[in-house]
Amino acid sequence: MRFVAALLLCLLSPSAWAQDALCEPRNPARVENRDGSTLSLRTECSTSAMRRYVAELICADGLVCDRLQVEQDVTETPMGHAGLVDLDGDGMHEVEVRGMCGAGPNCEGDVYRIDPATRTLRHFFSGGYYELQVIDGWLVESGRSSCCSWEFHLWRLETPRAGPLDYDSMDLMVQVDAGGDDDGNVTSVQCTFTRQRGDNRVVVAPPSPALEAICRHYGEPYDLTPPDTTPGAPRAPAGA
Repeated sequence: MRFVAALLLCLLSPSAWAQDALCEPRNPARVENRDGSTLSLRTECSTSAMRRYVAELICADGLVCDRLQVEQDVTETPMGHAGLVDLDGDGMHEVEVRGMCGAGPNCEGDVYRIDPATRTLRHFFSGGYYELQVIDGWLVESGRSSCCSWEFHLWRLETPRAGPLDYDSMDLMVQVDAGGDDDGNVTSVQCTFTRQRGDNRVVVAPPSPALEAICRHYGEPYDLTPPDTTPGAPRAPAGA
């Protein structure tokens, strides 16, 4: 990866490239879930400046179990869009709504997941990111934090939560920092896993080899910051 290219990506905002945006209606997209239910998503335009994403969950018995509506101001979110995804590959799809974008590749995002107990679409996640994926039982949000650094936020999915996952409820953070030479080549990578303890963050070991693979983000050899061995320092929970 070349540092000059990374710096340009960091300085240019996607919204700066967008021309005057207008709402464009989209016909429904549909997916079948493993339990026999169907999830559909369409885009409506109440005005040329307002998008409305409408998701419907049709249960296996053919009844509409739930209907979700999310509105966006087109001027504030010229690159806003929504889609149907299967984050963890379990055959049960989610609704992902992307919103306002900042400098670089990070954009707001909200995910709504089917609650099998209530057969409703529940607000599952809210954040700002480049990519969202599930690795070894953890939800991993990745985003650029500077021209030469990426930050990853991790939530252990088997841990019960009262509300949507967000920055304040994350379990672990991973910082992957790259150093370079005058020619723009990556010469070093430092990878650090941390966990919140009071007002501070302490270094912990990766919970699993699958999660340590995050350190290979730049495709180069990396140094892993050793965990804090101070008595009483928290440990990263074991991988799922």
